[in-house]
Amino acid sequence: MSIILRCPDGKIRLFCKGADTTVIPLLNDSSPAKLEATLDHMNLYARQGLRTLIIACKEIPDYDYLEWEKIYEKAQLSLEDRDGAINAANELIERNLDLVGSTAIEDKLQDGVPETIANLARASIKIWVLTGDKQETAINIGYSCKLIKPRMEVLILEGDESDEVKFEIKELQYRIDELRRAAKKEGVDAEFALVVTGTTLRFALEENLKHTFLKLALQCAAVICCRVTPLQKALVVRLVKNYKPNKTDDDNITLAIGDGANDVSMIREAHIGVGISGKEGMQAVLASDFCFAQFRFLERLILVHGHWSYIRMCKFLRYFFFKNFAFTLVQLFYAPFCGFTAQTIFDPLYITLYNVVFTSMPVMLVGIMDQELSVENAPPEVYEVGQLNQLFNKQAFALSGFHGFVVAAGCLFIPYQMFAQSINIDGLDQQSMYFIGTAIAGIVTIVVNFQVALETTLWTVYNHILTWGSIISWFLLFLVICSPFAFHISPDQFSYFDGIYRVVQTRIWWLTMVLTLVICLFPFIGYRLYVILTQPTLLQEVVYNIEKEKVSKLTTLTKTLKAPLKEIADHIPLHLHHGHKGGHALYATKRQQSRKDLHGRVSSAQASTRGYAFASGEGYGRRMIAGGEAMVQIKRQDTRHLPSQIVDVEGEDIQLPKPSNVRPRSGSMRSSTKRAQASRVVNVD
Repeated sequence: MSIILRCPDGKIRLFCKGADTTVIPLLNDSSPAKLEATLDHMNLYARQGLRTLIIACKEIPDYDYLEWEKIYEKAQLSLEDRDGAINAANELIERNLDLVGSTAIEDKLQDGVPETIANLARASIKIWVLTGDKQETAINIGYSCKLIKPRMEVLILEGDESDEVKFEIKELQYRIDELRRAAKKEGVDAEFALVVTGTTLRFALEENLKHTFLKLALQCAAVICCRVTPLQKALVVRLVKNYKPNKTDDDNITLAIGDGANDVSMIREAHIGVGISGKEGMQAVLASDFCFAQFRFLERLILVHGHWSYIRMCKFLRYFFFKNFAFTLVQLFYAPFCGFTAQTIFDPLYITLYNVVFTSMPVMLVGIMDQELSVENAPPEVYEVGQLNQLFNKQAFALSGFHGFVVAAGCLFIPYQMFAQSINIDGLDQQSMYFIGTAIAGIVTIVVNFQVALETTLWTVYNHILTWGSIISWFLLFLVICSPFAFHISPDQFSYFDGIYRVVQTRIWWLTMVLTLVICLFPFIGYRLYVILTQPTLLQEVVYNIEKEKVSKLTTLTKTLKAPLKEIADHIPLHLHHGHKGGHALYATKRQQSRKDLHGRVSSAQASTRGYAFASGEGYGRRMIAGGEAMVQIKRQDTRHLPSQIVDVEGEDIQLPKPSNVRPRSGSMRSSTKRAQASRVVNVD
């Protein structure tokens, strides 16, 4: 960039700043030693990651300036090739410059830049850096922002002639093939980073080399073009955007992001332009499609909102085709029944309102708000689902059409067979076109809205209102359309008189509706489960793992909560407690309780190991039969003023609730009571 000024001493001077590759050819040969020292300093600064520029100046005599000014004004007024004429005029004045020196500044990366670039690379997005910095500075920036990883092989393409560039491209291609074969033998993946200088890029973008250069660049995980001009940035974007390996392939989607005026041409050339607002000015922001203040926001724009947008559009399109196939094919299947007279089975108002009221709102909300994964749970790799076009392609379109075909056939023929030769409670025939048409219209509305409910992942209050409200709206509107009032106003427009009133009063219609819903939707659910279990996409695997992790955490939490309770329960002794209505309840741990067989009797195996009735340990039954002293009587004492009793059981005192009016309920208890000759006992082994 150059500027011409009249200095305070009255002399006219031109000041120029720019990259060394651009400014050095414009210098005169007056101070070669100074130029060599300046280049050494610039290389030192570049290795430290600083951004360098060369500054030069020139004193212009007044006569030369006036002559040049006429040429420049004529170039500005040119009607043909105006830009070329201006560039030619600039070249006349930007020559024989005196070297002033160089500058070096530190341009720190914004917060989150390395992490953002790393996540974009994980999403299989090719990242190219087009910069005006020196080669050493560009490589250091590549390492600092994690675009170039330590294990990558850095390939440098530099040449000053077309033939030399062509030879280097072939040599680098041969080197890539050799390194890949060596890495394959070792069982590792070889990654490459390509660095291209601006002078080399000028020849690489020529017609005979650009496709060869692009094929080489696409084999590299990172590409850095240094010392490039704004025009070269736009040409590189255009080359990538228009590249098609096969004629049937779509164009590559390109996104350009920049913060300065020198990035405007690149931003305009890309499919999506993003401008960063900062100290570089607002030129990039004004020329962009999206703008934000930090580079790290690019990750959320692409990997979150871009992914959500793709998922929503695919669901919207699949459901849109499905519901219209289901609605239209019903009338096609009905054509043989009406002699192909173009008579519709549906009410004309239903045909009008089907896509406007009954089925439009739920899928519209899905297309706006649905989310397969939250921001926290969405790994960058799921972005490949959109790159591979897995959710909407020819196969998905065919499946949507086939699903609509099956639903249309089910919604017509199942009600037709269910209502065949049927009469209502008044003895009237139920096979009229008005009755069948209203019945089928309701079933179609319910089935397609249940289908969009299956497609919905993120349920909100609005989803519930619009999904179930669409079904309810059919009942409400048809109550008005089929009312006697509407029929008296316009019999021709409201010809389906009394249709819904007779339909909802027929029990078989409700059964038919449920049966059709199951038959039409369960094959779809089964196919989806089959795909998830046998051929899941990356997105389905991520969703499945997240749900599995939630279930695992819930199970772990449940066990954690149960563990203290079980530990407490294991230490609670067996005792009698007052129950309701004068009865009693038995408290014991699971280990202490005796199990009964299906007939309510204690099995012999259990009796030998766990005891009988209220025995809390092994051996009570045998001692009882043998006549041994296995009963411990509760010490009789005045319990009127005591909250509990103390029971001495094999030398151990246990505090029990105070028994009162406890009566035995079983024969075993009565037998135990007689043997111990006490009214209140506790059996403890």
